[in-house]
Amino acid sequence: MKIKNAYLGLDIGGTGVKAGVFSRDGKMLAFVRRSFQPTVSVDGHVDISIDVIYESARKTVREAVKKSGAKILAMAVSSQGETFVTLDANDRPLHDAIMWYDSRAGRQAGELCATVQSAVGRKPSIDAIMTVSKIKWLHENRPELMRKARRFLLLPDYISYRLTGLAAIDTNTASSTGLLTPDEDKYDPAILKAGGIDLAQLSTILIPGTPIGKILKPAAEEWGLSTKTLMVAGTNDQYAGALGAGNCRPGILSETSGTCLALVTLTRKRPRGLPAGLLSGKFPLPSHWFVLAYSKTAGLVLDWFRKECAGGASFDALNAEARTVPIGCRGISMVPHFDGMISPHPDPAMRGRFCNLTLQHTRADLYRSILEALAFSLRENMEWMRQNGLTIETIRCIGGGAKNEFWLQMKADVTGQPVEQPAVTESAVLGAAMLAARGAGAFPSLAETSAAWYRAGRVFVCDKQAHQAYDEPYRRYQTLVTKQVGW
Repeated sequence: MKIKNAYLGLDIGGTGVKAGVFSRDGKMLAFVRRSFQPTVSVDGHVDISIDVIYESARKTVREAVKKSGAKILAMAVSSQGETFVTLDANDRPLHDAIMWYDSRAGRQAGELCATVQSAVGRKPSIDAIMTVSKIKWLHENRPELMRKARRFLLLPDYISYRLTGLAAIDTNTASSTGLLTPDEDKYDPAILKAGGIDLAQLSTILIPGTPIGKILKPAAEEWGLSTKTLMVAGTNDQYAGALGAGNCRPGILSETSGTCLALVTLTRKRPRGLPAGLLSGKFPLPSHWFVLAYSKTAGLVLDWFRKECAGGASFDALNAEARTVPIGCRGISMVPHFDGMISPHPDPAMRGRFCNLTLQHTRADLYRSILEALAFSLRENMEWMRQNGLTIETIRCIGGGAKNEFWLQMKADVTGQPVEQPAVTESAVLGAAMLAARGAGAFPSLAETSAAWYRAGRVFVCDKQAHQAYDEPYRRYQTLVTKQVGW
């Protein structure tokens, strides 16, 4: 039997890794996932050993490759932004990887903005979750470690460094660090100086889909790959997911319900004058810009509830219970922003809430109220995007939440629009494989790769009566959030 040539997508998320192997025509030959659990300290610091992430990725890829029986021509990494580790001169980690949603560095972010503005007359857009803020926090709180710092690596460049010997990061992930000059794919000297960072400590920046290099022999043997396997620059998981969802033109909204809730739509003109709750930048497709809205806590809240309030019950069991609860959860309103709000109106002090509880409410009411609140967050951010001139014609749901058909129908009913479930719901893995295929020359453009590989699955159509029934609880949600943030 002839061995198939294939492409590998590796997605490194906030709670685990996923690997998918795809044939030249976009057929999934194998898919494997492996979980890990970051540690949350009493101070709210979120860390995990970089070795845990690396080994999870290695084992997952090796298993997927073996399962597929294919020859991997190229691979690319999709990952969260901001999560990083510091290495010493011997490539040993000086601390656990600090996760992206860790917000310990709020004061440092403000100080960096003030320092750069004073030096060059321009205030950068730097917040607490950006890598540069956390590096400054380490300089202040762990100076004995920072004196040994040789490299600062995010997840994609850490993997590329271990596999190819070259530390390369894509433009989208690099832009999440707070270290780049606005609208330019290069590091900002003023920010580096303010953060106490040398250019030599940072990775080479590449456009997504650019070849990095071949896999080194020791790594190839450990990962089940070949020394002929090409590593290609990937992209941030939200944009990889958008590619995997066929989000290659304006009018499509790809919605991810994973660790966080993220909405991505495209425009061919650079967005101007967007409010703080909408982020934008260059998309991996040439001549396209993305607009992103997101909430830091989505699947995290569901997982928290399952473990802390439902005795570890399965999501299938909780969904079955929630189906018995009427729309509006018998009066409960819930705020899902457990660690601050980003979109539509940034407020780092925002916290989660359950309101209007009575002794008659059950865990099914509470669980459904979380699903409804996250669907309401989707709706309010869609409305915010439209108010700022963006067009949304189609919703495509991806990520872990896209497997929950009860929730997909709820989202269609809440938003009043059809919701499409792609044939491959793990779209970030698919998108990374698309970048790998494009980087290896399998397609003339990334847009053609996405168009050739994307396949639609089921479509959930809005029930008009349900849509009307959701209006009142949605207004309750909006009132609650508005009162909490005071805007």
